[in-house]
Amino acid sequence: MDRKALIAIVICGIVMLLYYPFILPMFSPKKAKPTEAEVMEEAAVAEKHSVTTGTEPQSLPRPFPQVVQPQTEIPLQEVTLENELVKLVWSNEGAALTSVELKHFKDVEAKNILKLLKDVTTEYRPLAINAFTQKTNFQRQRYTIAERSDRRIVFTTSSEEGINIIKTIELPSDKYNATMDIVLENSADSEVSFSYGIIASSMITHEGEPSTDMAAVAGLDVGNNRTKLVSTAPKGMPSQNESMGIVWCGSTNKYFATILKPTSDDLVASVNAQAFDATGALSGEKSVTGDFMVSLQTNNFRIPPHQSVKHSYLYFVGPKKEEVLRQYGTLDALLSYGWLTAISKALLAFLNAVHRAIPNYGISIIVLTIIIKAALFPLTRKSQVSMFRMQQLQPMISQMKERFKGDKQRMGKEQMLLFKKHGVNPMSGCLPMILQLPVFFALFRTLQLSFEMRQAPFLLWVTDLSRPDTLLHFSFNIPFIGNGLNILPLIMTAASFAQMKLTPKAPAADPQAQAQQRMMSFMPIMFAFILYHMPSGLTVYWTTSTIFSIIESLIIRRTIKKVKFK
Repeated sequence: MDRKALIAIVICGIVMLLYYPFILPMFSPKKAKPTEAEVMEEAAVAEKHSVTTGTEPQSLPRPFPQVVQPQTEIPLQEVTLENELVKLVWSNEGAALTSVELKHFKDVEAKNILKLLKDVTTEYRPLAINAFTQKTNFQRQRYTIAERSDRRIVFTTSSEEGINIIKTIELPSDKYNATMDIVLENSADSEVSFSYGIIASSMITHEGEPSTDMAAVAGLDVGNNRTKLVSTAPKGMPSQNESMGIVWCGSTNKYFATILKPTSDDLVASVNAQAFDATGALSGEKSVTGDFMVSLQTNNFRIPPHQSVKHSYLYFVGPKKEEVLRQYGTLDALLSYGWLTAISKALLAFLNAVHRAIPNYGISIIVLTIIIKAALFPLTRKSQVSMFRMQQLQPMISQMKERFKGDKQRMGKEQMLLFKKHGVNPMSGCLPMILQLPVFFALFRTLQLSFEMRQAPFLLWVTDLSRPDTLLHFSFNIPFIGNGLNILPLIMTAASFAQMKLTPKAPAADPQAQAQQRMMSFMPIMFAFILYHMPSGLTVYWTTSTIFSIIESLIIRRTIKKVKFK
């Protein structure tokens, strides 16, 4: 081989050695660096095809790309989701809910659209993850908004431990709830084990006195598709519930609720209720103002390297109306009227039926009162006839007392025989009242708690049957009365005194009966104080009942025969 050929072979060999690593890249088109939108699109595809819907891990084709900017470079942003019923405003700080408006309802003063969350500055907002791995103030983490529309938001962020979080919020078109999916992806090369905490509710608006209006709640699965409601009043906070079978938690006021309900079974380990102080910070004291936060803590779970888990939640923000809560399974446990729940629900069903025919709940209460009085009329008539006859028998009883003065046992026996002979029952006067008491107490709970009574007008100055019928306010307080003039309790008291005038009087010869009658004369005043600050619907019931009792007494008086007993 000549020298020229040898040099050519050596040069060709060198070119071949350098071609792939150096020469080819110089003449190949450069690949553009992927944009953030492209990266997020690839991540969404990876999520769609590789993320499970439970807590079981699934392998990802490759680690989720780190797309989150440093916290100092992420601006504070808000996104609004809206449908026909609610308007929800979200912040990328904590990927949290900052505002809830219920479009079909007014505030307590019936002036503006109801804002269900207090418009105050606090970092503890609903649906923020507030405890994640070693960070206890994770609710201040600023997320990247990867996707946004009128009904959907996707938040993303990453932790220092290599856990990527994709938080997707969606709002149905005609529901009082949002759905939330939390996807946790392990981009590290080792398995991780942890749990997280999420704020279920905070800063719900007051409807009345916080000590009686507000409560943290948890639903416990007791089997047979039944849920037990566990409530914690503000004065009982801080508290922790570690019961088995917690299926949802949140907070309520008298008429509305905000409830977080996991759709994965056995996810919740505990529910915590903590009070806020005046500055909106967590406090270890009792909640004097009624402002508090309810959070849930998940059970521990594991995520193998380059795998993920997905937890799904439903977040309810709406009225505690039976037809609404029934759409959410066990949330109807929020409608609790105490030990008279069955009677209260029956009364409410009747009031609603009348309201459909006559759209005025005050009229519905009056119709209910008339029906109750009509049903009890036979007993009332028998009672009053017995009382009148007992009054007519008093001369004979006085003679018996003189005859059997030293023998009380004989006197009692002869008196009972006399009552039996003339059809007199001394206890019959109490029977109509005793039968009305369960209805009265059940109606009290119905009018106090039923959403239908909220801002339900009656007539003239009675604009809300769930509240006292205050006609005007004073510039000063009156002991036991306050600074408001309520008219219906005064009308009820006047009617009660008129009813007492028609009640048979005890004979002067019976000191015990006289003492009982004097005691009963104070009952109208006692009821006036008791009902003065109660819902005006309850006063409408009792006033109507008293007026019809007067009419009954007049009718019965005319029909009683004046019989002379021998």
